[in-house]
Amino acid sequence: MAGQDGEWEFYPCRVDDAPASIMLDLSFRDAKPSGLDTLYYVGLQILEPGDHGMGTGADVTRLHSAEDAICEAAKDAGFRYVGRLRNAGDWQLAFYGRAGLQQALEALVIRLRGERGYRMGSKPDAAWEYYDGFLMPDAERWQWILDRRVVEQLAAAGDHHASPRLVDHYVYFEDAARRDAFAAAATANGFQVEPTQGKIGAHLVRRDPVDLGHVHDVVMELRELAQAHGGDYDGWGAPVVKPE
Repeated sequence: MAGQDGEWEFYPCRVDDAPASIMLDLSFRDAKPSGLDTLYYVGLQILEPGDHGMGTGADVTRLHSAEDAICEAAKDAGFRYVGRLRNAGDWQLAFYGRAGLQQALEALVIRLRGERGYRMGSKPDAAWEYYDGFLMPDAERWQWILDRRVVEQLAAAGDHHASPRLVDHYVYFEDAARRDAFAAAATANGFQVEPTQGKIGAHLVRRDPVDLGHVHDVVMELRELAQAHGGDYDGWGAPVVKPE
């Protein structure tokens, strides 16, 4: 986000049974600014929505430019930009601010939106329910974000994701009996399992590629298996494999 501070992340999802993408500033997940008790949203028309409805081609570039300009002006006017939803031909920006500022926000949107339609709205939301209940990812989507970060780190080192290699996973438990039951189930699914040192846990190894779709499916399989045995999945790692 040009000109925007914060801890920005994104994830794909589905909204109203249609493909969507959500971007949000995670820096508000633990503490909310005081006095910003009203949610404001601005929907910008996507002129080239594409088959998925989230924008294609040069129009996405223009939308990013309009978004940056609107958000920078809104910041100067006392709004906090918290996230964006792209879905079904709509590019929706979400802000929090003091009550009674919709006209001020609309004036800058009209000035900066370019040649496209727009819509606006606001509602009281002192508890930031839209941020916590809609923009924030659920557990599965949060795991997707974590998996994507690891895959991106491997990519930065020149990794060839499609090449199978030994991938390490870690799961921790409250007692050894639950760990051992989990280990038996994971072994049946092709993992080599050994206990960890110190904290009660299991270190799992299996040969897998690390393209995001595949490794995320593997991680979710282990998360669900761990939860079924009262354990907590604690992440994965893999060596870099360079193209031949």
